[in-house]
Amino acid sequence: MPIDPATGQQMPYAGDPGAPAGAPPMPPGGPGAAPGGPEPTPEELAELEAGNAEMRGDVMAAAAPQPEKPYSVKAIDTLIGDFNDTLETLAGSELPDVEWSAPEGSGAKWPNPLPQEIFVPLVALTEALKLVGDGSFYDKYGFEPMELTSDPELRKASASLGKMAKDKDLAEAMQAPMGAAAPGAEPEGEEMPPPPGGFEEEDELLAQNLT
Repeated sequence: MPIDPATGQQMPYAGDPGAPAGAPPMPPGGPGAAPGGPEPTPEELAELEAGNAEMRGDVMAAAAPQPEKPYSVKAIDTLIGDFNDTLETLAGSELPDVEWSAPEGSGAKWPNPLPQEIFVPLVALTEALKLVGDGSFYDKYGFEPMELTSDPELRKASASLGKMAKDKDLAEAMQAPMGAAAPGAEPEGEEMPPPPGGFEEEDELLAQNLT
């Protein structure tokens, strides 16, 4: 929608309900098209979505907390391995692994926030947990990525991931349509949930940080 230069708020196009006199006409091709320009192609829209997802991933990664003291590289590697195993189990199919290696010469300690390669997928997985089973699985296994500030916290997260991988009900819920009922209840809908390897369409591009 066009922006009112006086207020900075969005304005309706001419012909829309509540449009003031002198409102600009809708651009050819609809609201998503540039004024006076052709409708964006699917390839252009995909590139735009990819750019937005990459930007969101960068913002998430920048929010990763600083560790209380340097992590051990071993604890990070263990967390990544457990995440890969759990994700594949929950998704019910083979997925590309999260991969990260400490830069050469960094030694056995990592003084920086968790690498983007694992932090962003952890955020995505915990958000997916909140959307299945009315949040019951998050209550059982969820953790806050922003609280992963020490090796003990990383080990706790690894333990939670291991428990998720053993929960067949969780795997079924992750792979079921959104709104599908628990065993014995009536189904409520057919919309697919954001599974651990896919998430919603916009987040699917963000989840490419899993690879």
